[in-house]
Amino acid sequence: MLKGYRMALKVLQVVGAAAVVVIVLLLIPVLLRLRRTIGDVGQMVAETRPQTVILLKKAQLTLDGVNRELTNIETITEDTGVLVAKVSDASSAIERAIKSPASKIGFATAGAAAAAVAVKRRLFREMSGKG
Repeated sequence: MLKGYRMALKVLQVVGAAAVVVIVLLLIPVLLRLRRTIGDVGQMVAETRPQTVILLKKAQLTLDGVNRELTNIETITEDTGVLVAKVSDASSAIERAIKSPASKIGFATAGAAAAAVAVKRRLFREMSGKG
C-alpha cells in the first residue's frame, strides 16, 4: 500500500511539472504582448514629454498674467473705494453748504411773504374802511 502512495505521489509530481510547463508556455505570448505594449506606452510618453513641457510653460505664463490682472483689479478696487469715500464727503459738504443758505433764504422768503400778505390785508382794510 505504501508503494501505491509513492507511485501516486510521483504521478502527481509529473502532472504538476507538466502543468507548470503548460502554464509557462501559455503565458509566453501574453508576456510578449505586454512587453510590446509597455514599450509602446514608453515611446508615447517620450514623444509627448516635450509637448507637455511646452503646455506647462504656457499654463504658467497664463497664470502669471491672470495674477497680474487680479493685482491690477485689486488696486483699482481700492482706488475706487477711496474715490467713493471722497465723493461722499464732497457730497455731504455741498449738501450742508446748500441747505444752510437755502433754509435761511426760505425763512426770509416766508417772512417776506407773510409780511406782504399782512400789508395787503391792512391796505385792503384801510381802503374798504374809507370807502
